[in-house]
Amino acid sequence: MKNIPQSDSWHSGLFTTFDVANALGASATSLAALLECGMLKSARQAARAGKAEHFVLDPGSRASLAIMHALHSHAALDVTLAEQALSSWPTIAASVASLVDFQPDASNDDGACIEPASTADPFQFYGPHAGEPLPVAMLDDYIDVIDGRYLLWRRPMEDPQGLASALHASQQRLRIDPHDVAAQGDFLAAAAVVRRSPEHQSIWLGSIRDGRFCPVSSTRDTRPCERLPTAPKIDEPDSLATLATNYCSKHSVNISLAARSMKRRALGLTVR
Repeated sequence: MKNIPQSDSWHSGLFTTFDVANALGASATSLAALLECGMLKSARQAARAGKAEHFVLDPGSRASLAIMHALHSHAALDVTLAEQALSSWPTIAASVASLVDFQPDASNDDGACIEPASTADPFQFYGPHAGEPLPVAMLDDYIDVIDGRYLLWRRPMEDPQGLASALHASQQRLRIDPHDVAAQGDFLAAAAVVRRSPEHQSIWLGSIRDGRFCPVSSTRDTRPCERLPTAPKIDEPDSLATLATNYCSKHSVNISLAARSMKRRALGLTVR
């Protein structure tokens, strides 16, 4: 379905309630829950003469909205709990937003850039031809909701921002000189990395207890998932049970893909 945006909400950062619903492809039920989250309440700007009520959303806030909606829609995670998790781990939304709204490093600008930074799209995520957003294993972040109570963040070991910067720089050089052999080599080298089988770092975010999200302590925030208990009944320190091999349910949500789809809808591009 192709969406026709009523305004350039993505680049302005100003979203009406309609813009939020359109960008998320949200149902009335899920949107109602999102509208009650603290982040949107704090971002709400009252209606003024000739203008509707709107929300001021920066890239991180937009990524957070997409992640919360995806966790609610695909893993049945309560929006309030999702917001608590993201508030405890702001690096998650920042990681996703860094590629969704990629900005070239100005310190590496050699004068070859011939397009506005706001339109930089090194992975071609937002071209009109890309009607079906696809996962990119080497780049995408995931949140796993295990047994309905444990949250794990899986992030690529490779540096996605570095790959984006390498691709963007070589693309800019090739726009100026399509026959630049060195630029061709740099582009192909970066593209080859994107196609590799990825390795992910697994970070335990915390667990849900008594209706609240309880983040791990700062001293254990990178403990690998295979050392975590899988259910309340497994609480012995020497238990060999692992989240990787012993759980009742697991919902794996591609939060990067959710954020890219949100941007495509906001730009009026097709999302299948």
